[in-house]
Amino acid sequence: MHPPRTRPPAETLAWVERTIGPGARVVGWRRLTGGITSSVHRLTVEQNGRRGPYVLRRWVPDGEHAEYVIGAVASETAVLTALERHLMPRDRERWLQQMAHMLTRIHALDIDAKPFESWLDRSRLSPLPDASRPDIWSEAIRLVAEERPLTHTCFIHRDYQHFNLLWSRERLTGVIDWVEASVGPPDVDVGHCRLNLTVLFSADVADRFRQMYEAEAGRKVDPWWDVHSLLSFGPHWKRFLPIQIDGRAPLDVDGMTSRMEDVLEQTLRRL
Repeated sequence: MHPPRTRPPAETLAWVERTIGPGARVVGWRRLTGGITSSVHRLTVEQNGRRGPYVLRRWVPDGEHAEYVIGAVASETAVLTALERHLMPRDRERWLQQMAHMLTRIHALDIDAKPFESWLDRSRLSPLPDASRPDIWSEAIRLVAEERPLTHTCFIHRDYQHFNLLWSRERLTGVIDWVEASVGPPDVDVGHCRLNLTVLFSADVADRFRQMYEAEAGRKVDPWWDVHSLLSFGPHWKRFLPIQIDGRAPLDVDGMTSRMEDVLEQTLRRL
Protein backbone atom coordinates (compact mmCIF):
# COMPACT_ATOMS: atom_id res chain seq x y z
CA MET A 1 0.00 0.00 0.00
CA HIS A 2 1.26 3.44 -0.90
CA PRO A 3 -0.36 6.33 1.00
CA PRO A 4 -1.66 9.11 -1.20
CA ARG A 5 0.00 12.52 -1.12
CA THR A 6 -3.23 14.43 -1.84
CA ARG A 7 -5.65 16.41 0.29
CA PRO A 8 -7.85 14.20 2.50
CA PRO A 9 -11.23 13.52 0.83
CA ALA A 10 -14.06 15.94 1.60
CA GLU A 11 -16.13 13.17 3.21
CA THR A 12 -13.25 12.35 5.56
CA LEU A 13 -12.86 15.97 6.62
CA ALA A 14 -16.61 16.16 7.19
CA TRP A 15 -16.35 13.08 9.43
CA VAL A 16 -13.55 14.76 11.39
CA GLU A 17 -15.71 17.84 11.94
CA ARG A 18 -18.67 15.73 13.11
CA THR A 19 -16.45 13.70 15.42
CA ILE A 20 -14.85 16.73 17.10
CA GLY A 21 -18.25 18.30 17.73
CA PRO A 22 -20.64 21.15 16.89
CA GLY A 23 -19.06 24.12 15.20
CA ALA A 24 -15.81 22.32 14.29
CA ARG A 25 -14.35 23.22 10.90
CA VAL A 26 -11.15 21.98 9.26
CA VAL A 27 -9.33 25.09 8.06
CA GLY A 28 -5.94 23.62 7.14
CA TRP A 29 -4.09 20.42 6.47
CA ARG A 30 -0.53 19.23 5.88
CA ARG A 31 0.65 15.72 5.02
CA LEU A 32 3.08 14.26 7.55
CA THR A 33 5.98 12.19 6.20
CA GLY A 34 7.35 8.90 7.45
CA GLY A 35 4.33 6.58 7.29
CA ILE A 36 4.51 3.66 4.88
CA THR A 37 1.17 1.87 5.39
CA SER A 38 -1.29 4.71 5.95
CA SER A 39 -1.87 8.35 5.07
CA VAL A 40 -1.24 10.78 7.95
CA HIS A 41 -2.13 14.47 7.97
CA ARG A 42 -1.84 17.30 10.48
CA LEU A 43 -5.17 19.13 10.52
CA THR A 44 -5.91 22.59 11.86
CA VAL A 45 -9.44 22.70 13.25
CA GLU A 46 -11.34 25.83 14.24
CA GLN A 47 -14.07 25.56 16.86
CA ASN A 48 -15.75 28.25 18.94
CA GLY A 49 -13.27 30.87 17.77
CA ARG A 50 -10.19 28.82 18.68
CA ARG A 51 -7.84 26.79 16.51
CA GLY A 52 -6.11 23.55 17.46
CA PRO A 53 -4.03 20.80 15.80
CA TYR A 54 -5.22 17.25 15.20
CA VAL A 55 -3.59 14.24 13.54
CA LEU A 56 -5.63 12.26 11.03
CA ARG A 57 -4.44 8.75 10.27
CA ARG A 58 -6.24 7.23 7.31
CA TRP A 59 -6.00 3.65 6.09
CA VAL A 60 -6.57 3.51 2.34
CA PRO A 61 -7.54 -0.03 1.30
CA ASP A 62 -6.77 -1.41 -2.10
CA GLY A 63 -7.96 -4.62 -3.69
CA GLU A 64 -5.21 -6.71 -2.11
CA HIS A 65 -5.32 -5.35 1.46
CA ALA A 66 -8.96 -4.30 1.95
CA GLU A 67 -9.79 -7.11 4.37
CA TYR A 68 -6.65 -6.48 6.44
CA VAL A 69 -7.36 -2.73 6.67
CA ILE A 70 -10.91 -3.30 7.93
CA GLY A 71 -9.61 -5.62 10.66
CA ALA A 72 -6.68 -3.33 11.49
CA VAL A 73 -8.89 -0.30 12.06
CA ALA A 74 -11.20 -2.24 14.39
CA SER A 75 -8.26 -3.80 16.24
CA GLU A 76 -6.36 -0.56 16.82
CA THR A 77 -9.54 1.28 17.85
CA ALA A 78 -10.24 -1.32 20.53
CA VAL A 79 -6.66 -1.24 21.84
CA LEU A 80 -6.50 2.57 21.90
CA THR A 81 -9.78 2.67 23.82
CA ALA A 82 -8.35 0.31 26.43
CA LEU A 83 -5.01 2.14 26.57
CA GLU A 84 -6.66 5.52 27.09
CA ARG A 85 -6.87 4.95 30.84
CA HIS A 86 -3.44 3.33 31.26
CA LEU A 87 -0.57 5.09 29.42
CA MET A 88 0.12 8.60 30.66
CA PRO A 89 3.44 10.31 29.84
CA ARG A 90 6.11 10.37 32.54
CA ASP A 91 9.26 12.45 32.72
CA ARG A 92 12.48 10.44 32.42
CA GLU A 93 16.09 11.59 32.18
CA ARG A 94 17.45 9.54 29.34
CA TRP A 95 16.08 8.52 25.96
CA LEU A 96 16.78 4.79 26.13
CA GLN A 97 15.81 4.58 29.78
CA GLN A 98 12.46 6.13 28.99
CA MET A 99 11.94 3.63 26.19
CA ALA A 100 12.84 0.69 28.43
CA HIS A 101 10.64 1.96 31.23
CA MET A 102 7.66 2.48 28.94
CA LEU A 103 8.01 -1.00 27.47
CA THR A 104 7.93 -2.62 30.91
CA ARG A 105 4.82 -0.58 31.70
CA ILE A 106 3.16 -1.87 28.52
CA HIS A 107 4.07 -5.46 29.39
CA ALA A 108 2.53 -5.05 32.84
CA LEU A 109 -0.89 -4.06 31.46
CA ASP A 110 -3.82 -6.46 31.70
CA ILE A 111 -5.37 -5.90 28.28
CA ASP A 112 -7.01 -8.53 26.13
CA ALA A 113 -5.78 -8.64 22.54
CA LYS A 114 -5.39 -11.04 19.64
CA PRO A 115 -2.90 -13.95 19.97
CA PHE A 116 0.72 -13.39 18.93
CA GLU A 117 1.64 -14.37 15.39
CA SER A 118 5.24 -14.64 14.25
CA TRP A 119 6.40 -12.41 11.41
CA LEU A 120 9.26 -14.77 10.64
CA ASP A 121 9.05 -16.88 7.47
CA ARG A 122 11.59 -19.61 8.23
CA SER A 123 11.33 -21.03 4.71
CA ARG A 124 12.89 -17.86 3.30
CA LEU A 125 15.69 -17.39 5.80
CA SER A 126 19.23 -17.39 4.46
CA PRO A 127 22.39 -15.30 4.87
CA LEU A 128 21.88 -11.92 3.22
CA PRO A 129 23.44 -11.41 -0.23
CA ASP A 130 25.77 -8.71 1.15
CA ALA A 131 26.65 -10.62 4.34
CA SER A 132 30.33 -10.44 5.27
CA ARG A 133 29.88 -13.05 8.03
CA PRO A 134 27.43 -15.64 6.64
CA ASP A 135 28.31 -18.06 9.43
CA ILE A 136 26.59 -15.77 11.96
CA TRP A 137 23.41 -15.72 9.90
CA SER A 138 23.52 -19.51 9.51
CA GLU A 139 23.94 -20.04 13.25
CA ALA A 140 21.05 -17.69 14.02
CA ILE A 141 18.83 -19.41 11.43
CA ARG A 142 19.60 -22.84 12.88
CA LEU A 143 18.66 -21.56 16.33
CA VAL A 144 15.12 -20.59 15.31
CA ALA A 145 14.55 -23.56 13.00
CA GLU A 146 12.02 -25.06 15.42
CA GLU A 147 9.15 -23.39 17.25
CA ARG A 148 9.71 -22.11 20.78
CA PRO A 149 7.02 -22.95 23.37
CA LEU A 150 5.26 -19.88 24.77
CA THR A 151 6.10 -20.15 28.46
CA HIS A 152 5.51 -16.51 29.39
CA THR A 153 3.09 -14.21 27.60
CA CYS A 154 1.63 -10.77 28.25
CA PHE A 155 0.21 -7.79 26.42
CA ILE A 156 2.75 -6.64 23.82
CA HIS A 157 2.90 -3.72 21.39
CA ARG A 158 4.42 -5.88 18.63
CA ASP A 159 6.01 -2.92 16.79
CA TYR A 160 7.70 -1.16 19.68
CA GLN A 161 10.52 1.05 18.43
CA HIS A 162 11.58 4.68 18.38
CA PHE A 163 9.62 5.49 15.21
CA ASN A 164 6.39 4.72 17.07
CA LEU A 165 7.11 6.94 20.07
CA LEU A 166 6.14 10.58 20.56
CA TRP A 167 8.61 12.96 22.20
CA SER A 168 8.42 16.51 23.48
CA ARG A 169 11.56 18.31 24.66
CA GLU A 170 13.40 14.97 24.98
CA ARG A 171 10.61 13.44 27.04
CA LEU A 172 8.65 10.38 25.97
CA THR A 173 5.04 11.53 25.77
CA GLY A 174 3.19 8.78 23.92
CA VAL A 175 3.19 5.48 22.04
CA ILE A 176 1.42 5.06 18.69
CA ASP A 177 0.66 2.38 16.07
CA TRP A 178 -1.16 -0.31 18.08
CA VAL A 179 -2.46 -2.20 15.04
CA GLU A 180 -0.46 -5.37 15.78
CA ALA A 181 -0.88 -5.29 19.57
CA SER A 182 -1.35 -8.83 20.86
CA VAL A 183 -0.73 -11.24 23.71
CA GLY A 184 2.62 -12.96 23.27
CA PRO A 185 6.24 -13.23 24.45
CA PRO A 186 7.45 -9.84 25.76
CA ASP A 187 10.97 -10.37 24.49
CA VAL A 188 9.64 -10.11 20.93
CA ASP A 189 9.06 -6.42 21.66
CA VAL A 190 12.57 -6.05 23.06
CA GLY A 191 14.14 -7.76 20.05
CA HIS A 192 12.13 -5.74 17.55
CA CYS A 193 13.16 -2.50 19.23
CA ARG A 194 16.78 -3.69 19.25
CA LEU A 195 16.54 -4.42 15.52
CA ASN A 196 15.43 -0.85 14.83
CA LEU A 197 18.08 0.64 17.11
CA THR A 198 20.74 -1.45 15.39
CA VAL A 199 19.92 -0.51 11.80
CA LEU A 200 19.75 3.19 12.68
CA PHE A 201 22.54 3.39 15.26
CA SER A 202 24.61 0.37 16.33
CA ALA A 203 24.59 -2.99 18.10
CA ASP A 204 26.00 -1.31 21.21
CA VAL A 205 23.06 1.10 21.41
CA ALA A 206 20.69 -1.84 21.02
CA ASP A 207 22.47 -3.73 23.77
CA ARG A 208 22.26 -0.80 26.16
CA PHE A 209 18.51 -0.80 25.61
CA ARG A 210 18.37 -4.51 26.46
CA GLN A 211 20.33 -3.97 29.66
CA MET A 212 18.06 -1.12 30.69
CA TYR A 213 14.95 -3.16 29.96
CA GLU A 214 16.31 -6.08 32.00
CA ALA A 215 16.98 -3.72 34.91
CA GLU A 216 13.46 -2.31 34.68
CA ALA A 217 11.78 -5.70 34.25
CA GLY A 218 13.90 -7.54 36.82
CA ARG A 219 14.62 -10.47 34.50
CA LYS A 220 16.84 -11.48 31.60
CA VAL A 221 15.73 -11.26 27.98
CA ASP A 222 15.56 -14.68 26.32
CA PRO A 223 18.14 -14.59 23.50
CA TRP A 224 16.05 -17.04 21.44
CA TRP A 225 13.19 -14.58 21.09
CA ASP A 226 15.76 -11.82 20.59
CA VAL A 227 17.24 -13.64 17.58
CA HIS A 228 13.74 -14.47 16.35
CA SER A 229 12.93 -10.75 16.13
CA LEU A 230 16.31 -9.70 14.76
CA LEU A 231 15.99 -12.12 11.83
CA SER A 232 13.04 -10.10 10.53
CA PHE A 233 15.69 -7.86 8.98
CA GLY A 234 16.12 -8.29 5.25
CA PRO A 235 17.12 -6.42 2.08
CA HIS A 236 13.75 -4.62 2.03
CA TRP A 237 14.79 -2.66 5.15
CA LYS A 238 17.29 -0.75 3.00
CA ARG A 239 14.42 0.36 0.78
CA PHE A 240 11.70 1.35 3.24
CA LEU A 241 13.76 2.78 6.12
CA PRO A 242 15.01 5.81 4.14
CA ILE A 243 11.35 6.53 3.29
CA GLN A 244 10.36 6.22 6.92
CA ILE A 245 13.16 8.48 8.16
CA ASP A 246 12.66 10.94 5.29
CA GLY A 247 15.95 12.75 5.92
CA ARG A 248 15.18 13.53 9.58
CA ALA A 249 18.19 11.54 10.84
CA PRO A 250 21.49 10.36 9.36
CA LEU A 251 21.27 6.82 8.02
CA ASP A 252 24.13 4.59 6.87
CA VAL A 253 22.20 2.26 4.57
CA ASP A 254 25.26 0.35 3.32
CA GLY A 255 26.32 -0.51 6.88
CA MET A 256 22.99 -1.99 7.97
CA THR A 257 23.91 -5.62 7.31
CA SER A 258 27.24 -5.30 9.13
CA ARG A 259 25.52 -3.76 12.16
CA MET A 260 22.98 -6.58 12.15
CA GLU A 261 25.82 -9.11 12.12
CA ASP A 262 27.26 -7.38 15.17
CA VAL A 263 24.00 -7.56 17.13
CA LEU A 264 23.34 -11.17 16.12
CA GLU A 265 26.83 -12.19 17.21
CA GLN A 266 26.37 -10.46 20.59
CA THR A 267 22.99 -12.12 21.06
CA LEU A 268 24.23 -15.60 20.17
CA ARG A 269 26.97 -15.24 22.78
CA ARG A 270 24.26 -14.89 25.44
CA LEU A 271 22.94 -18.40 24.82
